[in-house]
Amino acid sequence: MKIAFTGKGGSGKSTLAALFVQHLRSAGHRVLAVDADVNVHLAPLLGVAARAEDALSHPDNARAVRTHLLGGNTRIAGVENFVATTPPGPGSRLVTLDPEDPVLARHAARLDDRAHVLHVGTYEPGDIGSGCYHGHLAILENLLSHLDPAVDGWVVCDMVAGTDAFANSLHAQFDVIVVVAEPTPESVSVARRYRDLAAAAGVADAVAVVGNKVADEVDRDYLERELGVAPIAVLGMQSGLRRARQSGVPPRPEDLDDAAPLARIARHAGSRSMSADRREALMRTLHLRVAGKGWVRAAHGDVTGQLGPAVI
Repeated sequence: MKIAFTGKGGSGKSTLAALFVQHLRSAGHRVLAVDADVNVHLAPLLGVAARAEDALSHPDNARAVRTHLLGGNTRIAGVENFVATTPPGPGSRLVTLDPEDPVLARHAARLDDRAHVLHVGTYEPGDIGSGCYHGHLAILENLLSHLDPAVDGWVVCDMVAGTDAFANSLHAQFDVIVVVAEPTPESVSVARRYRDLAAAAGVADAVAVVGNKVADEVDRDYLERELGVAPIAVLGMQSGLRRARQSGVPPRPEDLDDAAPLARIARHAGSRSMSADRREALMRTLHLRVAGKGWVRAAHGDVTGQLGPAVI
């Protein structure tokens, strides 16, 4: 199961993602947490120092991961020919959540044998004026498309705030995308826009709204009225969580006044697995779109051959 958390900046998406990771760990699941926010909040919320040299997007790390993924896949001319939407093929190596997996062993921080943390990275001084964060996210797209969490495994990703996932393939990479919404016009507008774009992208059923910082029934009714859908779970103002955060310790489910919403999110996600055929069709469409870009053809040539035969 692959689940992502997004929403307006400041909505609490990173904190909720961290709490959800801890909920899954306490339930005995294998978990890979991925911090894909340019602000890099999830890793520290899980007690992990996010060092620049450990970031997935660091050139040395990105090359090492792609070299592993490439394996013996002859549809890809070489590591330099990976684009963000490059799919796995015959001979590719998939990443698993096994603690001995080479990608996890080399690049992930270990919480225990069943839980690991990766972070994509952020802007560094050398990036100033020379690129955008979408370039950093390409290695995450490669990782997700080559990742097999198995039956009991979960990938939990804290994504960039807002609707950036529609600028790349991330919106098609997850079984469930949780949009965290506060009962404010600004937060609701982001959630509404996310749902509209998801419908246009063919993944409307993957999107679920979770209400956060909801003080009362007026707030709850406001979210449902403005979004046209009831949140799958609602969290209150959480004074216990706020006190824990003020003390500087990573948040835990027991810090919540009521941790039941985490179980509701897990139950919802557990019934929403996207079929492999549907995901392949979505990713195929996106890859062909990327392959048609002039800059991609100039840098990599024709990458349509990275696709296998279409499934009819």
